[in-house]
Amino acid sequence: MNRAAGFGGEGPTGPQRPPLRKVPAQTPSRQAGSTPSTAATASLAADGIGAPDRDRDLLPKPVVPGRRYDAPPRIVELMREGAQRALAASTEILERVERAALEEHDPLVSADPVLLEAFRRANRVMIAHWAESVARDPLQPVEPFVGPEIVGLVRDLVRRDLDARAVEPYRAGQNAAWQAWMEICFTLTDDPAELRELLRLSARSIFDYVDVTSAATVEWIIREREQLSRGTNAERLAAVTLLLEGSPIDPARTGRRLGYELAGKHLAAVVWSTAPDVRASALDEAVAALARAVGVRHPLVVVPSEGTRWAWFHGAEVPDSEDVARQLAALGEVRAAFGTPGTDLEGFRRSHREALAAQRLVSRLGSAARAVRYDEVRLAALLTSDSEAARSFVIETLGELANAPATLRETLRIYLREQSNATRTARALPAHRNTVLARVARAESLLPRPLAEHALEVACALEIAHWQDGPGR
Repeated sequence: MNRAAGFGGEGPTGPQRPPLRKVPAQTPSRQAGSTPSTAATASLAADGIGAPDRDRDLLPKPVVPGRRYDAPPRIVELMREGAQRALAASTEILERVERAALEEHDPLVSADPVLLEAFRRANRVMIAHWAESVARDPLQPVEPFVGPEIVGLVRDLVRRDLDARAVEPYRAGQNAAWQAWMEICFTLTDDPAELRELLRLSARSIFDYVDVTSAATVEWIIREREQLSRGTNAERLAAVTLLLEGSPIDPARTGRRLGYELAGKHLAAVVWSTAPDVRASALDEAVAALARAVGVRHPLVVVPSEGTRWAWFHGAEVPDSEDVARQLAALGEVRAAFGTPGTDLEGFRRSHREALAAQRLVSRLGSAARAVRYDEVRLAALLTSDSEAARSFVIETLGELANAPATLRETLRIYLREQSNATRTARALPAHRNTVLARVARAESLLPRPLAEHALEVACALEIAHWQDGPGR
């Protein structure tokens, strides 16, 4: 593992994070090799970060450099002030780190919104822990932080067999963090000698922190691999992964191992949540709700990550997404995406690929949709592989309609889908026919070009906007 754990992460997608709290200076009282300080733990807990009891006793014992750093009092004060400034500017620094790390992510990580969110949470606490510790005592080597965010991320990566490849973003993230820190240092003093000493102390502190955290994380990866190698889910996930990869296996034998018939029709679904405190039971309850909705008693379910469930329902048809959304509403921030039904092994794989594509779409567009079907989002998925280009296309094609009330866009979308038939549109919305005609006329007046000459482009732009808005928003 490269020296950079905690200085990397995923690109900035999602709400801006509030700046972290400033930390007062504190007389050092910890001994090398002690557990993370109570003050640091309390500080992080106030930001919603706290190790659950089931993980706390399992964490590797910290390995901290045995002696304190040495620096003149003036450099110590500059270091402390720099850490305070870093805490105040934490949102900006994190975004820079995440942008740099995004380019280095394994494609399998970049395609999974749950893993990306886990990287972002881990990245935040790692940087916060270093800055808060330095603000308290710049001369004390910072203890490694392997809290629940790191533990959860490691578990997810090990389950997906990604732990060896996923550390690459940390290198780019570390470089971005060091660049941001140097810029802060340049604002603290214009004395070359002071700046040289400040950067020397900074480099020691950062790289020692990265090294000990990397060692603790590697220890956790080894431990997690050993634990999962003995688990039933690991065996099921390995078998399913072979199926999805198209490996030459005996379908009948594999089906018996999984307790699932691989011949016949399959409907795949992905159930997930990016919430940091999602309950495993909520995800399992969501899968059970989907099974009831499609009339299947024993679905095939595997756990690729803590915040995700993959499921297959034998012989099922795709349920109504609005009905599913209502059933999921009581389970918190849990969402579901469906593929289309497919037959035999190829259908098993294709339906799963489609469910993943639907999941990626709503994540990429920031949609509020709680349940999506691939057959509903197929066009938008194909059109939005480049999210920036898709946003530009919507704005250029819809003009003022892009910022008009969503009811106007939705009415025109359904109207075009129903081949400009106002009666069928009124039935689908539902709304009065005259209301439909009035909304269509208003929507047309906001378009930059005549609808009759650009109906296809407008229909595509409205489809993208529909999933950006999110059904029911």
